[in-house]
Amino acid sequence: MPAVLILDWDPRYRAYVLESCLSLGITAHLVMREAPAELPAGAERVHVLPGLYEDPLQWVGELADYARRHGLAGVLTHEDELVELSAALSDELGLPGASLAAVRLCMDKSATRDRFAAAGVPGPRHRVASSIDEARKALEELTLPVVLKPVAASGGQGVTLLADADALPQAWDWAVEPYGYLPAVYHRVIVEEFLEGPLVSLEAAVIDGEVRAVTATDGLQTIEPVGPTQSRFVYDALLVPSRLPAEDHAAMVHWTREAVRALGIRTGIVHTEFKRTPDGVRIVEVNPRLPGVYIPELVHRALGVDLAGAALQLAVGEDPDLVVKRDGAACARLLLARDAGVVTAVDGVAEADAAPHVVRACSFVEPGDAVAPPHEGNIEVRLGYVLTEHTDPHGALRAADEALARMTVRISGPDTAKAVG
Repeated sequence: MPAVLILDWDPRYRAYVLESCLSLGITAHLVMREAPAELPAGAERVHVLPGLYEDPLQWVGELADYARRHGLAGVLTHEDELVELSAALSDELGLPGASLAAVRLCMDKSATRDRFAAAGVPGPRHRVASSIDEARKALEELTLPVVLKPVAASGGQGVTLLADADALPQAWDWAVEPYGYLPAVYHRVIVEEFLEGPLVSLEAAVIDGEVRAVTATDGLQTIEPVGPTQSRFVYDALLVPSRLPAEDHAAMVHWTREAVRALGIRTGIVHTEFKRTPDGVRIVEVNPRLPGVYIPELVHRALGVDLAGAALQLAVGEDPDLVVKRDGAACARLLLARDAGVVTAVDGVAEADAAPHVVRACSFVEPGDAVAPPHEGNIEVRLGYVLTEHTDPHGALRAADEALARMTVRISGPDTAKAVG
């Protein structure tokens, strides 16, 4: 029975990883910041590293010794902050996985853009700024509105849509906020043209340098105003499979292959984000890891393809099972705070859970919890979600909307009380 080292594990969002371990007969050794109350099913043991996210590469030696001592056959992470550590360990131990050099290219959006430009992969025009003065110069060379983002962050952290140069100082501050866990080499900001159009991602496996596409995901976003001339991007829902036309899907597969070749990725799961613009699909970034939030579960429920299982199989040197086994659809619709305050009541979760086509409905908050909208608080904080299955994407999305409408989170602010849902 092969065993893998999994760098961090989140029972709220990543329960499916250990479920895949159980179904494949793979033993998991978890590296976590604190020990769980009990050993989760599918895990052999937990190695506690409270400082896991504090300069992660410092743990290469300790974790390599641990892997050798326990005869581990692979290393895996689903966390952006730990992909460098995972790659460094794979390199150190001679195990399958994306190389550290390839992962660093993916993490650095500036280096990624340069590789794409050299390979003819279509992406947004951009400039890189190490100071606010350099960002001001970039605004003179690009057409407003523009997007500001850290060169190395994930989940929409620090990303701002800027429509007026006078609002640059606030956008700059947001873009440099996520620097805490990043090495100094990543302390820069991308200023790039805003691509009009919906966000979509391609989920694929890379096997000996060859890309095998699985499906595409619609990432439904809203652009939340945070001032007269600034907005931030917020995920509202994830939908599998995408509703893109076949020609756009084919273009995404083609450009993912070119991007993977340009970045030198040889092994692993890749999550490649695109914008579908009036001029065709344009690539945004390549992530050398499992896609985030609920996408692997959505893919599994809609198509019968276990992306987490495929990632585990690749990590231990096995050929992944990527055969599509069903023709369905699945959607995760997220409930977000629109105002800051304290939760006073959570209603309708059971009613949402009982709605047609709902797999589950969950609330992440309870009365007394302080919450804030993404532009005021942690962008990863969500009030809850519903997950649906259906025979087609439109039906899955419609069922999720109808179920989420049954949930209400009441929030009391300094002067008023409001309901979300």
